[in-house]
Amino acid sequence: MTPECQQLLRSLERATAGLAREAATTQEAFEERERAIRAIAGWIAAEHDASRPVSPELAQFLTRDLDQGAGILERITASRETSRRYLAKLGRELQVLRGLNNSSTTKPGTIDYQG
Repeated sequence: MTPECQQLLRSLERATAGLAREAATTQEAFEERERAIRAIAGWIAAEHDASRPVSPELAQFLTRDLDQGAGILERITASRETSRRYLAKLGRELQVLRGLNNSSTTKPGTIDYQG
């Protein structure tokens, strides 16, 4: 392979690794947020059981944070749709590349029944 091609492949590898890190970080953030929400819900329930009212400031904070979380999830949902379309396009391109690879390994004068 040429140095230019090798550089392009390294760039692709770095981008792919970045996507993997981002996906792992996003999953960790969702899990951490879920734990935090469960803990807050438990605390609110304990306060309610102890007949202590929840402060309006806390209610405002939670409302604002949950609204922000919903906005993030909406953006992630839109991003997933884009990713699905991108994945379908990559699948088609991969089929073409595999076809080219298979055709280059077929001997002249033979018929490729798999492609």
